[in-house]
Amino acid sequence: MDEVKRKSVTKEYDDADIEEDKYRMYSSMSFMIVVILIGIPMWWKTTEVYRVSLPSYNILGLSENPIKTSVSIGIFTFQKERSSLLISELNEAFADNSLWDVKFVQILPFEKANEAKTPAGLENYILKQHQLKVGDFIFIEWPRLEEEVLLTNERSALIRTDTSANKIKSVINLLILQTHRIQQILTTDQRYATKSEAPQAEYDVIVSVLNPNPEIMDAKWNVQMAIETYLAPFLRDVSGVSNFTLKSQWKYQLAFEAELKQKRDTTKLGRHYALSETSLPHIITSIEKNLGVGITDKSPINLVVYIPPCSIAPIHIYNRHGNIATKHNVDSFISQKWGGIIIANPPEETCLAYNENQQPVQFYVNTNDIMQIMLHQLHKLLDISIEFNIPSVKTVALEQISPRRWEYESYIRRSTITHITTATNTLQSLIKLLDNISYIVINDDVGTSINTAYEHILLAKSALEANDLVSSSKYAKIAFTSSEHAFFDSTLLAQLYFPDEQKYAIYIPLFLPIMVPVIASFSMLRKLIVKLFGAKKEKQN
Repeated sequence: MDEVKRKSVTKEYDDADIEEDKYRMYSSMSFMIVVILIGIPMWWKTTEVYRVSLPSYNILGLSENPIKTSVSIGIFTFQKERSSLLISELNEAFADNSLWDVKFVQILPFEKANEAKTPAGLENYILKQHQLKVGDFIFIEWPRLEEEVLLTNERSALIRTDTSANKIKSVINLLILQTHRIQQILTTDQRYATKSEAPQAEYDVIVSVLNPNPEIMDAKWNVQMAIETYLAPFLRDVSGVSNFTLKSQWKYQLAFEAELKQKRDTTKLGRHYALSETSLPHIITSIEKNLGVGITDKSPINLVVYIPPCSIAPIHIYNRHGNIATKHNVDSFISQKWGGIIIANPPEETCLAYNENQQPVQFYVNTNDIMQIMLHQLHKLLDISIEFNIPSVKTVALEQISPRRWEYESYIRRSTITHITTATNTLQSLIKLLDNISYIVINDDVGTSINTAYEHILLAKSALEANDLVSSSKYAKIAFTSSEHAFFDSTLLAQLYFPDEQKYAIYIPLFLPIMVPVIASFSMLRKLIVKLFGAKKEKQN
């Protein structure tokens, strides 16, 4: 009787224990499901870095689609056979060119061509039946010509009746297309790569007049009128690539910090002061901090006019060989990426009067001389003009404020290719950086800039290939500015110093106390399952 009672109690106890183990197993499993399947994914999602989807593969493959530029060049001669022969030889010279797709167009002779008395008149007749687009060019035969090729200020050049195709090819490559400079831009070999930077979207052109002794040297000059008359029209004409803002200022009590050497001469003053070329960089360093141009967010171009006092005037620049480097009665020099300086020496009579009386003197600055040099400096600083030396090839003298049309359009083409190349390199560098460092944030603004730059690179390439220089320049400029905006966006640095390793180091101590019982529950859960299966088998037996 006692044994039967004991077995009944044991059975009741085992059933209760099994039921309790089931509840323990379900609660452990629920806890593990919440932590592992809900908690950890939620933590991972809320702590992940936000990164916009980018066309990384397509951007890295941009270099596989090289730039191809189409150009239309017309050839006119008075004999149809001669123009046909020239075009045949030129087509052969430019065949299978990986960079240029040059289309030579034959302009057939016509009756009015023989009536033309001047090259300009002949060109007007030709242009009425052969329209030139931006970037196009035309060679016009003119028998009475001293040079083999004479480049005008427009989109044309005059050639003699004996000018060869090789000479025309040299002019096209060196001046019109500037092939060597384009190859320097496109090359991946740093030994031959060009040192020039891509033109910026916006520039501040700042004309600064330095008069260190205004109480003695009363210089009269309407700077604002001078820059509005000379610089403003020029900058408006070259605003297809960059936008310019003109500013002017007078600075006083600011002298050159350079060593000047007195030299005797045959002038009425009997002497002048020599400024060595080696001292020029030190002059820029000494005056730059006082020009007040660092507050602008645009790229500045400094054009400085220095008026030396009569005590050290006139100042002339000497080159490294000890020879005077004065040109057109004006001493000036250029520092690329910074600007130019012009030394406006006061007239000799003014300094003679000052030396005699030691009284304040008044004089007028020669606007025409100063501004002509300043325009020349802008040509060089913006890299528009090109110096060349081709035998029997000359250019018509520039008697206008605007640059030569063919020279400026060559600059647009070169700037467009530079913008495309720079934007491509910038995007590819950025994509590689973002792929290598996974914890850099890519927000919507950066993503939009990258996508905009990529799309406009494709548009600019297509426009270049379609001989649409205006559109390609516009697209390339947008691609360049967008790629620069993306690359230098400050949000890319937001979590640059918070890598995944640091994230784990911070969050693991928080999650470890929770994960310890979860891990321990695996062992307990295994034991409970084994125990429950064992009890189930005993019942079946």
